[in-house]
Amino acid sequence: MSYGIHKQTYSGQRAYRYHVSDESGKVCYVAEPTGLLLPNPTRLIEFFDCDNRPVGCLKPLDVSLWRGEKRYGLFVDEGGEEPYAVIQERARLVDVLLLRLPRYEVQLGEYRYVARGSRYGICCYEIFIPQGEGTDDVGEGPADAGQGAEPGGQRAPGPDEMKVGRISCPKAGPSYVVEVDAAPLCQALIVLAALVILIDLELSA
Repeated sequence: MSYGIHKQTYSGQRAYRYHVSDESGKVCYVAEPTGLLLPNPTRLIEFFDCDNRPVGCLKPLDVSLWRGEKRYGLFVDEGGEEPYAVIQERARLVDVLLLRLPRYEVQLGEYRYVARGSRYGICCYEIFIPQGEGTDDVGEGPADAGQGAEPGGQRAPGPDEMKVGRISCPKAGPSYVVEVDAAPLCQALIVLAALVILIDLELSA
């Protein structure tokens, strides 16, 4: 499955709205980052359908700046206490010093996915399914130029992970294209949109 995300920005390139479309180009969701100006900086993102009805929101669950971790819950049921999905952003001190992009972990029900990024090339993030324990630190460096690196600084998948998707920044068309071929993530467009928007907000910060 392939989806497009078009970013609308102010003159200073600050995003104020995202249009999320399916393979045919039909807009499925409109997302607005509405919580960036709160007294305590958050990344609250609200999702609306084509008729401007609210269908979900992304809320911060907890932030541990000293550990370089931020957790967000995606809620799709109004008044629901349990998030539909949880997205965790992780950036260790060494990653910050080496200018690596943060890693994102997506928990969708019993399924877990990991997104790792590179600052080089048209593909900014790749999505993997970790296959075993101890995979949290596997592939910490798409920005690494060390052993196992592919051309463009992208690290080859490790033995305990399987690549299932990618997020790219095409030169023309949508601001981002996300391609995923693993269920249930490929059917969870609102989760993919939340992940891409968090990545975009981080890249634009």
